[in-house]
Amino acid sequence: MTQIIDAQIVEPKRIRRGDGGTYLVVADDSEEFKNALLYACRMVKNHRARLGILRVIEDQDFQQWGAVEHKMKRELREAGEKYLWAVAKTANDEGIIPSLYFADGEPGEALLKIIAEDEQIVQLVLGGNEGSSPGPLVNFCVGKGLSRLNVPLVVVPAHFKSP
Repeated sequence: MTQIIDAQIVEPKRIRRGDGGTYLVVADDSEEFKNALLYACRMVKNHRARLGILRVIEDQDFQQWGAVEHKMKRELREAGEKYLWAVAKTANDEGIIPSLYFADGEPGEALLKIIAEDEQIVQLVLGGNEGSSPGPLVNFCVGKGLSRLNVPLVVVPAHFKSP
């Protein structure tokens, strides 16, 4: 169905029938991430969607020695890639070939930037912390990042086990 907005004709987005978009999870080293990943895998299968896995490499506070900073950033990137490939294997074991995303910077801001740039992302899936307070990324997304988050957020409780 064609819509007219401000005297401009806007054609609807052409996507294949049944395309459920991309469910994005943020890969970190926490236990709750594993639950979020498995939940996202189930959602991807159920909605004929795609899985996106984001690894954010936080900026380190290097003020001196440019060559040392460059080497350490390269090592962090290599370690992040290695971890992301291991996570991708987990998704592959579930029968899913994920899209892999890398970002540098503060995790919350990097996450919002990726979501804003990729219009295929339809949902953000994060893992809930077992402790009394949620993790830093969940805190960011339900706090100051909420007004800038343009996709639904699902927080998978730590005790939840996907069927």
